[in-house]
Amino acid sequence: MDQALILDRYRPLADLGSGGHASVVLAFDTKMGRRVAIKRLPLPLDASGRVRRAGLAEARTAAMLSHPSIVTVFEWDTDSDEAFLIQEYVEGVSLAELLRRLGRLDLDETAAVLGPVADALAFAHSNGVLHLDVKPENVLVARDGAVKVADFGIAALTDAGGEAWAAEGTLGFMPPEQLLGEPLDARTDEWALASLAFELLAGANPFAAGSPADALARARAVPLRGPSELVRGIPVAVDDVLFAALAPEPADRYDTVEPFARALAPHLGDAGAGREALAATARELTADDVEEEAEAYERLGLWDRWAWLSPSATRAGALLVCGWLAFLGLTPLRLGLASTAGATLLVAAAAAAAPALGVGLSLLAFVTGSAVARTWGAATVGAVGLIAWATLGRRRRGDGLLALSAPFLAFARAALAVPLLLGFTFEPLPAAAAAALAALFTALFSAAAGRAAPLLSVDLATLADPWPALSLASLRASLLAPGPLVALVAWAAAAALTSVFCRRGTRLAAVLGVALGGSALFGGYALWSLLGGAGPMPQAAAMQQLAVSLILMGIVIALGPPVRGEPDDGPADREAG
Repeated sequence: MDQALILDRYRPLADLGSGGHASVVLAFDTKMGRRVAIKRLPLPLDASGRVRRAGLAEARTAAMLSHPSIVTVFEWDTDSDEAFLIQEYVEGVSLAELLRRLGRLDLDETAAVLGPVADALAFAHSNGVLHLDVKPENVLVARDGAVKVADFGIAALTDAGGEAWAAEGTLGFMPPEQLLGEPLDARTDEWALASLAFELLAGANPFAAGSPADALARARAVPLRGPSELVRGIPVAVDDVLFAALAPEPADRYDTVEPFARALAPHLGDAGAGREALAATARELTADDVEEEAEAYERLGLWDRWAWLSPSATRAGALLVCGWLAFLGLTPLRLGLASTAGATLLVAAAAAAAPALGVGLSLLAFVTGSAVARTWGAATVGAVGLIAWATLGRRRRGDGLLALSAPFLAFARAALAVPLLLGFTFEPLPAAAAAALAALFTALFSAAAGRAAPLLSVDLATLADPWPALSLASLRASLLAPGPLVALVAWAAAAALTSVFCRRGTRLAAVLGVALGGSALFGGYALWSLLGGAGPMPQAAAMQQLAVSLILMGIVIALGPPVRGEPDDGPADREAG
């Protein structure tokens, strides 16, 4: 079953697991057309039970480090009580999973892991960032053997038990100063890395404990038995390097991660051979996951897969629709074929570059042409559209395009699909406004076509040249009578109702929204008929068109659940503090 979009953009594909207070979801980025991993963390609470936002900016900065051995974070966002880290999806396994399968790593494999992890930590430290939660779960091994460190800046957001010391790491990988809440520096991560190295080589963490007090007691004493005493073949020199990095007092450790890694590397194995061995194990462990994720991807709707093409499609549509409307508006000016064609191309080019601008320019041209042709009703409709564009659509991505193209769907006898399509695509307010504008334009062209029932059908000749048939009397009958005005309200209501349900981003919700939107349209036309605005035949035509439109919407929903777009200036930053 479809799941609602995360942050109006990411379609969940599969659960990747959870631990502590966080969960990780594999999702499809409908804007960029790629898979991402989304880490969801509840925001910590203060003593009064309110969300504590202090430190979020620092955590966000830490998460945005860019290094080949650090998992890339594409986006960071928060809502009222949850943080979202949108990061690259590393197709592979964590070190924790590898250790569960292998028990421990050999010298080659350990070298393949510790080198990239040390490089990642050194880079972070050089940028003023501490990890504070180095552990097997936060080190990922890709199917090609590449090693990446995850979750920089996250430890401070995971309040495990309401106590500050527990919010900044994991027992077994926390040196004494971290357990005691004392000042921390790069040597804190160095201690955690040495603890990780010990576990990789020996298959056990000597500092693992069930309580902070026990962990503190273990961390204050250098382990009496090093890895060389526990596993045959490990050089004794490894013990000496590890014991130095695991010294209880920071002053007794290596100054930074780099000298520790340099001291340890000569006593380990061949990192290249280790990477190949890790890659083989990672591929084996993820074989089933790859198949499941491929199946989840295949279930994606067409709109999800094509959403990344939406900007290009919008620009192409803007070029055609705005060019057509600008041509109609320029024709009454009698500028000559060359000048009219040139001006039309300029508006079309502007629309392709900036769809919202194209909508405004084409409406301006239409209003000007209507005034010159003395078709004041058409000028009024265009002016209403221009006002709506200036107040609602000027800073958006061209939401009015579908409204302006409504007469073409009316030509195909599917005009009533327009408000439903708008509700499927846009948020309630812009969808309702665009639907009202679409109703006005469809009524205008329907009147020019001489149809007895506006909002239903348009002919090709009218689309090419509506001016000869646009008399003031026909516009009064088509636009100002009670029935058409009721239908206009019904279009806006249908778009808003459909949009409210489609906000969930699922097919089921979309079906319910379209059903309610269709009911609003039916009710509007029924009321119109009661008001005497239509006879039996136009009413039958309206019902026929409603059926065609609902069938069209059924096809649209079958192709995929709704994917909502974003304004050109991007989503509002919901983070505070």
